[in-house]
Amino acid sequence: MILHRQLKALLHRLGLDEEHPPDEDHWLALLVLLNDRFRQFEEDRHRLQRSLDVHSREVQSLYKELTQERDKVSSALAAVDSALILLDAQGKPLLISAEGENRIGYAEHELEGKELFPLLGLDRILPEGGLTRLLQGLRPVEVTVPLRTRHGIEETSVKLQPLIRERQLIGCLMQLSDPVPVEVEPELEDIEPSFETETAEVTQEEMAAVLEPALVEAPEPEPEPAAAPAPAPSPPAPVEKEKPRERPLHILLVETDLTFAQGLLEHLQHHEVAHMLDATEALKAYHEHHFDAILCCEYPQALAGIELCKKLRQDTRGGYPYFILMTPPAARQNAKAALEAGVDAFLNKPLEPVELQVRLKVARGVQSRLNRVYSNLIPKPD
Repeated sequence: MILHRQLKALLHRLGLDEEHPPDEDHWLALLVLLNDRFRQFEEDRHRLQRSLDVHSREVQSLYKELTQERDKVSSALAAVDSALILLDAQGKPLLISAEGENRIGYAEHELEGKELFPLLGLDRILPEGGLTRLLQGLRPVEVTVPLRTRHGIEETSVKLQPLIRERQLIGCLMQLSDPVPVEVEPELEDIEPSFETETAEVTQEEMAAVLEPALVEAPEPEPEPAAAPAPAPSPPAPVEKEKPRERPLHILLVETDLTFAQGLLEHLQHHEVAHMLDATEALKAYHEHHFDAILCCEYPQALAGIELCKKLRQDTRGGYPYFILMTPPAARQNAKAALEAGVDAFLNKPLEPVELQVRLKVARGVQSRLNRVYSNLIPKPD
């Protein structure tokens, strides 16, 4: 008969084995031991389950925080004009800016889990120890190499900025740009003047007799007026590449102050703006149309700005408008509640045009990022 090892251990504690069956007293003692062992197992199982539940909540909270941090970094990368690629210590891309995707011709999801250096032909600059060996000095490295992009091979300046945490290399930030042309001064050739002279049998006395009257009789030449120096040719004006015109943002403005709203509409004349006085009407307009950003005062009609943002974030259609709450200076007592409701940024009244443009640029980056993500999730037609 095959017995479980735990049962064998209990029988051994009672002085029994497989060949000598237990009597009534031994059976009772065995049942007591089994009950104690089962209760111990149950306590261990409950303790393990509670530990797993706690760790699961901690992991979910940590994952949520990491997701929020990743979204912030992605929004910041989408808003910059430089071609930036965030790499881990193995050279695999983590995040890529929109300009970086345009530069190399690859989308971020296409490069997930792939080593970027061999793909772009940059493995020739890596030493034997790889990226870690290249950046072991923890200083930026800049080289100009032919970059193998999807558009073809292009001469590119590549700058690698090490990322350090607790004195350890955890990755690097790669920046791609056009190489700066180096002006080379032309070298002056040493030209030795050569004079071809015809040999003539003329003595020094004969030469002096010829030149002396000419030197005496020749009048002194009048000094010629100094000619004005010719103006230096102006260098050709650099030809600027025309940047593609950005599409206007769809903005929902919720503001009760008509004078302030009119001035704000003048700043936003290059965008498509819908102005609402009432938060309920703004919520209805949001459900009927798509908006990239929402500019909302702190207390519009019908609902507070925080309550409006909370209701917008409950929408499950998949959109995420960049919500900017406009408040008077030093009047952000509800900042924590606003952030928990989903407010992305604050602006002080009266608005600074530069700060407003920066916020709208971040909103454009967020929408660009979301469009790429959702386009990857939608299945392509066969």
